[in-house]
Amino acid sequence: MNKETLTDSCVAYKFNENNFAVEDEAVCLRYFEEQVLDSQKYWRRLGGRPDFSGKVILEIGCGHGALCIDAAISGAQRVIGLDLIGSRIEFANRIVAERFPDIAERIEFHHLDISEIALEGEVDVVISKDTFEHIMNLDQVLNSVKRVLRKGGLLITGFSPLYYSPFGDHGFHAIGKRFKLPWAHLILGDARVVAAYNRHHPGVNCHSMYDLGLNKLKRRDFLQAFEKAGFEIVSETVNAVEEASKLMPLFRLLNKVPGLEDYTTVNMYVVLRET
Repeated sequence: MNKETLTDSCVAYKFNENNFAVEDEAVCLRYFEEQVLDSQKYWRRLGGRPDFSGKVILEIGCGHGALCIDAAISGAQRVIGLDLIGSRIEFANRIVAERFPDIAERIEFHHLDISEIALEGEVDVVISKDTFEHIMNLDQVLNSVKRVLRKGGLLITGFSPLYYSPFGDHGFHAIGKRFKLPWAHLILGDARVVAAYNRHHPGVNCHSMYDLGLNKLKRRDFLQAFEKAGFEIVSETVNAVEEASKLMPLFRLLNKVPGLEDYTTVNMYVVLRET
Protein backbone atom coordinates (compact mmCIF):
# COMPACT_ATOMS: atom_id res chain seq x y z
CA MET A 1 0.00 0.00 0.00
CA ASN A 2 1.49 3.32 -0.96
CA LYS A 3 1.76 6.24 1.43
CA GLU A 4 -0.96 8.30 -0.24
CA THR A 5 -3.54 5.51 0.03
CA LEU A 6 -2.53 4.73 3.59
CA THR A 7 -2.73 8.35 4.70
CA ASP A 8 -6.15 8.77 3.08
CA SER A 9 -7.41 5.62 4.84
CA CYS A 10 -6.21 6.89 8.21
CA VAL A 11 -7.85 10.27 7.73
CA ALA A 12 -11.17 8.75 6.71
CA TYR A 13 -11.31 6.35 9.67
CA LYS A 14 -13.78 7.17 12.46
CA PHE A 15 -12.68 6.07 15.94
CA ASN A 16 -15.02 3.66 17.74
CA GLU A 17 -14.24 3.17 21.42
CA ASN A 18 -16.51 0.12 21.50
CA ASN A 19 -13.71 -1.79 19.75
CA PHE A 20 -11.77 -1.69 23.02
CA ALA A 21 -12.88 -3.91 25.88
CA VAL A 22 -13.74 -2.18 29.16
CA GLU A 23 -11.10 -3.16 31.72
CA ASP A 24 -12.12 -4.13 35.24
CA GLU A 25 -10.93 -2.05 38.19
CA ALA A 26 -8.09 -4.41 39.12
CA VAL A 27 -6.68 -4.33 35.58
CA CYS A 28 -6.97 -0.54 35.46
CA LEU A 29 -5.22 -0.15 38.81
CA ARG A 30 -2.38 -2.50 37.87
CA TYR A 31 -1.87 -0.71 34.56
CA PHE A 32 -1.96 2.70 36.25
CA GLU A 33 0.73 1.68 38.74
CA GLU A 34 2.89 0.36 35.90
CA GLN A 35 2.48 3.65 34.07
CA VAL A 36 3.49 5.67 37.13
CA LEU A 37 6.88 3.93 36.96
CA ASP A 38 6.99 4.05 33.18
CA SER A 39 6.54 7.83 33.24
CA GLN A 40 10.00 8.18 34.72
CA LYS A 41 11.50 6.17 31.83
CA TYR A 42 9.58 8.36 29.40
CA TRP A 43 11.18 11.52 30.75
CA ARG A 44 14.64 9.98 30.84
CA ARG A 45 14.35 9.07 27.17
CA LEU A 46 13.53 12.71 26.45
CA GLY A 47 16.53 13.98 28.37
CA GLY A 48 14.73 14.69 31.63
CA ARG A 49 11.40 16.07 32.79
CA PRO A 50 10.87 19.71 31.69
CA ASP A 51 10.24 22.43 34.25
CA PHE A 52 6.44 22.49 34.51
CA SER A 53 6.32 25.01 37.36
CA GLY A 54 3.39 27.37 36.91
CA LYS A 55 2.62 26.12 33.39
CA VAL A 56 -0.51 24.89 31.66
CA ILE A 57 -0.06 21.32 30.39
CA LEU A 58 -2.34 19.33 28.10
CA GLU A 59 -1.95 15.61 27.44
CA ILE A 60 -3.30 13.87 24.34
CA GLY A 61 -4.24 10.26 25.07
CA CYS A 62 -3.96 10.53 28.85
CA GLY A 63 -5.32 7.02 29.42
CA HIS A 64 -5.57 6.30 33.14
CA GLY A 65 -3.96 9.60 34.10
CA ALA A 66 -0.46 8.69 35.28
CA LEU A 67 1.50 11.22 33.20
CA CYS A 68 -0.96 14.03 33.96
CA ILE A 69 -0.58 13.33 37.67
CA ASP A 70 3.19 13.36 37.26
CA ALA A 71 3.00 16.81 35.63
CA ALA A 72 0.74 18.18 38.36
CA ILE A 73 2.98 16.85 41.13
CA SER A 74 5.90 18.51 39.32
CA GLY A 75 4.32 21.92 39.80
CA ALA A 76 2.11 22.57 36.78
CA GLN A 77 -0.51 25.24 37.41
CA ARG A 78 -3.16 23.42 35.38
CA VAL A 79 -3.14 19.98 33.75
CA ILE A 80 -5.74 18.87 31.20
CA GLY A 81 -5.94 15.23 30.16
CA LEU A 82 -7.85 14.13 27.05
CA ASP A 83 -8.73 10.60 25.98
CA LEU A 84 -11.21 9.03 23.57
CA ILE A 85 -12.06 6.08 25.84
CA GLY A 86 -14.56 7.13 28.47
CA SER A 87 -13.85 4.35 30.98
CA ARG A 88 -10.23 5.48 31.26
CA ILE A 89 -11.30 9.05 31.97
CA GLU A 90 -13.64 7.79 34.69
CA PHE A 91 -10.79 5.84 36.27
CA ALA A 92 -8.42 8.83 36.09
CA ASN A 93 -10.94 11.04 37.87
CA ARG A 94 -11.43 8.41 40.59
CA ILE A 95 -7.73 7.82 41.19
CA VAL A 96 -7.00 11.53 41.56
CA ALA A 97 -9.86 11.99 44.02
CA GLU A 98 -8.83 8.96 46.08
CA ARG A 99 -5.02 9.15 46.06
CA PHE A 100 -4.05 12.69 45.08
CA PRO A 101 -6.58 15.09 46.64
CA ASP A 102 -3.86 17.73 47.11
CA ILE A 103 -3.57 18.22 43.32
CA ALA A 104 -7.22 17.60 42.43
CA GLU A 105 -7.95 21.30 41.90
CA ARG A 106 -5.14 21.60 39.34
CA ILE A 107 -5.95 18.56 37.21
CA GLU A 108 -8.92 17.76 34.98
CA PHE A 109 -9.79 14.93 32.61
CA HIS A 110 -12.11 15.10 29.61
CA HIS A 111 -13.57 12.47 27.30
CA LEU A 112 -12.83 14.61 24.25
CA ASP A 113 -10.83 14.85 21.04
CA ILE A 114 -8.41 17.78 21.12
CA SER A 115 -10.35 19.39 18.26
CA GLU A 116 -13.35 19.69 20.60
CA ILE A 117 -11.71 21.51 23.50
CA ALA A 118 -12.14 25.28 23.75
CA LEU A 119 -8.59 26.46 24.40
CA GLU A 120 -6.99 29.10 22.20
CA GLY A 121 -3.30 29.76 22.77
CA GLU A 122 -3.56 28.95 26.49
CA VAL A 123 -1.33 25.86 26.77
CA ASP A 124 2.43 26.02 27.41
CA VAL A 125 3.24 22.37 26.71
CA VAL A 126 1.33 19.54 25.03
CA ILE A 127 2.55 16.09 26.04
CA SER A 128 1.69 12.68 24.66
CA LYS A 129 2.99 9.24 25.56
CA ASP A 130 2.51 6.14 23.42
CA THR A 131 -0.39 7.69 21.52
CA PHE A 132 0.82 9.04 18.17
CA GLU A 133 1.06 5.55 16.67
CA HIS A 134 -2.71 5.34 17.24
CA ILE A 135 -3.75 8.73 15.84
CA MET A 136 -5.50 8.42 12.46
CA ASN A 137 -6.20 12.06 11.59
CA LEU A 138 -2.70 13.25 12.44
CA ASP A 139 -2.80 16.47 10.40
CA GLN A 140 -6.01 17.57 12.11
CA VAL A 141 -4.65 16.73 15.56
CA LEU A 142 -1.42 18.66 14.93
CA ASN A 143 -3.40 21.68 13.75
CA SER A 144 -5.42 21.50 16.96
CA VAL A 145 -2.20 21.29 18.97
CA LYS A 146 -0.98 24.48 17.32
CA ARG A 147 -4.30 26.13 18.09
CA VAL A 148 -4.14 25.45 21.83
CA LEU A 149 -0.42 26.21 22.24
CA ARG A 150 0.95 29.60 23.18
CA LYS A 151 3.40 31.12 20.69
CA GLY A 152 6.63 29.15 20.99
CA GLY A 153 4.97 26.43 23.06
CA LEU A 154 6.20 22.84 22.98
CA LEU A 155 4.80 19.53 21.83
CA ILE A 156 6.63 16.66 23.57
CA THR A 157 5.81 13.16 22.38
CA GLY A 158 7.31 9.71 22.67
CA PHE A 159 5.64 6.68 21.15
CA SER A 160 6.19 3.04 20.33
CA PRO A 161 6.00 0.62 18.67
CA LEU A 162 5.74 1.93 15.11
CA TYR A 163 3.68 -0.43 12.98
CA TYR A 164 6.39 -1.93 10.76
CA SER A 165 8.76 -2.61 13.66
CA PRO A 166 9.12 -6.13 15.13
CA PHE A 167 6.04 -5.95 17.39
CA GLY A 168 4.27 -3.06 15.70
CA ASP A 169 0.87 -4.71 16.04
CA HIS A 170 1.23 -4.42 19.85
CA GLY A 171 1.35 -8.22 19.94
CA PHE A 172 -2.24 -8.62 18.71
CA HIS A 173 -1.25 -11.49 16.40
CA ALA A 174 -0.67 -13.62 19.52
CA ILE A 175 -2.95 -11.88 22.00
CA GLY A 176 -3.48 -13.99 25.10
CA LYS A 177 -0.47 -16.15 24.28
CA ARG A 178 2.90 -16.19 26.00
CA PHE A 179 5.13 -16.02 22.95
CA LYS A 180 5.05 -13.41 20.22
CA LEU A 181 7.14 -13.49 17.06
CA PRO A 182 8.86 -10.43 15.59
CA TRP A 183 7.28 -9.07 12.39
CA ALA A 184 4.68 -11.86 12.55
CA HIS A 185 1.88 -9.36 11.86
CA LEU A 186 3.49 -8.43 8.54
CA ILE A 187 3.89 -12.09 7.58
CA LEU A 188 0.42 -13.21 8.68
CA GLY A 189 -1.38 -10.22 7.21
CA ASP A 190 -4.01 -7.87 8.59
CA ALA A 191 -6.99 -10.23 8.37
CA ARG A 192 -5.43 -12.90 10.60
CA VAL A 193 -4.26 -10.36 13.18
CA VAL A 194 -7.72 -8.78 13.34
CA ALA A 195 -9.31 -12.24 13.65
CA ALA A 196 -7.02 -13.05 16.59
CA TYR A 197 -8.04 -9.82 18.31
CA ASN A 198 -11.76 -10.53 17.78
CA ARG A 199 -11.44 -14.06 19.17
CA HIS A 200 -9.85 -12.70 22.34
CA HIS A 201 -12.58 -10.06 22.76
CA PRO A 202 -16.01 -11.69 22.43
CA GLY A 203 -18.60 -9.19 21.27
CA VAL A 204 -16.01 -6.99 19.53
CA ASN A 205 -16.17 -7.01 15.73
CA CYS A 206 -13.14 -5.27 14.25
CA HIS A 207 -12.56 -5.30 10.50
CA SER A 208 -9.18 -3.63 9.99
CA MET A 209 -5.96 -2.63 11.72
CA TYR A 210 -7.43 0.84 12.01
CA ASP A 211 -10.23 -0.64 14.15
CA LEU A 212 -7.45 -1.91 16.43
CA GLY A 213 -6.16 1.66 16.70
CA LEU A 214 -3.01 1.21 14.60
CA ASN A 215 -2.38 3.92 12.01
CA LYS A 216 0.48 2.16 10.15
CA LEU A 217 2.44 5.40 9.80
CA LYS A 218 6.20 5.33 9.33
CA ARG A 219 8.82 7.67 10.76
CA ARG A 220 8.93 9.73 7.56
CA ASP A 221 5.14 10.12 7.66
CA PHE A 222 5.35 11.60 11.16
CA LEU A 223 8.22 13.91 10.21
CA GLN A 224 6.37 15.14 7.14
CA ALA A 225 3.25 15.79 9.22
CA PHE A 226 5.22 17.76 11.81
CA GLU A 227 6.77 19.89 9.06
CA LYS A 228 3.47 20.41 7.28
CA ALA A 229 1.85 21.63 10.51
CA GLY A 230 4.64 24.17 10.97
CA PHE A 231 6.47 22.67 13.93
CA GLU A 232 10.20 23.04 14.41
CA ILE A 233 12.00 19.90 15.62
CA VAL A 234 13.98 20.76 18.75
CA SER A 235 15.22 17.20 19.29
CA GLU A 236 14.52 13.69 18.04
CA THR A 237 15.69 10.32 19.32
CA VAL A 238 14.96 7.18 17.32
CA ASN A 239 15.16 3.80 19.06
CA ALA A 240 15.90 5.16 22.53
CA VAL A 241 17.95 2.59 24.40
CA GLU A 242 17.23 3.61 28.02
CA GLU A 243 15.60 0.59 29.71
CA ALA A 244 14.72 -0.84 26.31
CA SER A 245 15.06 -4.34 24.89
CA LYS A 246 18.60 -5.74 24.74
CA LEU A 247 18.07 -5.91 20.98
CA MET A 248 17.69 -2.13 20.66
CA PRO A 249 21.39 -1.50 19.89
CA LEU A 250 21.06 -4.02 17.05
CA PHE A 251 17.95 -2.27 15.74
CA ARG A 252 19.80 1.06 15.85
CA LEU A 253 22.57 -0.45 13.76
CA LEU A 254 20.20 -2.09 11.26
CA ASN A 255 18.24 1.15 11.07
CA LYS A 256 21.13 2.64 9.08
CA VAL A 257 20.96 -0.06 6.40
CA PRO A 258 19.12 1.10 3.27
CA GLY A 259 15.72 -0.54 3.04
CA LEU A 260 15.54 -1.57 6.69
CA GLU A 261 14.62 1.74 8.36
CA ASP A 262 10.86 1.14 8.36
CA TYR A 263 11.25 -2.34 9.86
CA THR A 264 13.69 -1.35 12.60
CA THR A 265 12.29 1.99 13.77
CA VAL A 266 10.71 0.92 17.04
CA ASN A 267 10.20 4.23 18.85
CA MET A 268 10.42 7.99 18.38
CA TYR A 269 10.93 10.62 21.10
CA VAL A 270 10.44 14.09 19.71
CA VAL A 271 10.34 17.64 21.11
CA LEU A 272 8.77 20.19 18.77
CA ARG A 273 8.25 23.93 19.02
CA GLU A 274 5.28 25.86 17.70
CA THR A 275 6.52 28.51 15.25
